[in-house]
Amino acid sequence: MYFILPVLLLGCQAESDKSIQKPDLQKELPGTWEAVSVNVQINSAMGNPDSTATFVIEENEWLERLAVKPVRTYYLTDNKYRQEFKSPYDTLISVNRGMWNAFGDTLMMIEPTVTYQYTVELENGLIEFNSVLDWDGDGEEDDLYKAVHRKISIGVE
Repeated sequence: MYFILPVLLLGCQAESDKSIQKPDLQKELPGTWEAVSVNVQINSAMGNPDSTATFVIEENEWLERLAVKPVRTYYLTDNKYRQEFKSPYDTLISVNRGMWNAFGDTLMMIEPTVTYQYTVELENGLIEFNSVLDWDGDGEEDDLYKAVHRKISIGVE
């Protein structure tokens, strides 16, 4: 009896550890991802410390509200990436390029002049990016950023 109880407890512990494991971003991220939504809570909007504003783009609003197609990000297996911004007519508006790396649930995206760091959750082909950053360009990293992207291909065009 004294021998069986610890074995059962260890077995239960090992099983519960498996259920809370995070996905391997190094393995799951490579491919083509398309933006679904963006939600930013802007604190101290327009430089006013007591103000807030919210910027939200839902899945079907990209063309109507921003006159662009949803942003596409191509994550390569060699830890490089590119983000493409296209017009409604597939004209390339701009491209961001950089290096990416994942540490547990943290994704770092490094470009020549800026580095972004996100806490990410990956589930059912969707990835959610969360960060606190300077969205409004007021010099304060106090804006709560959340974006959801959908994996649309395991390859990169």
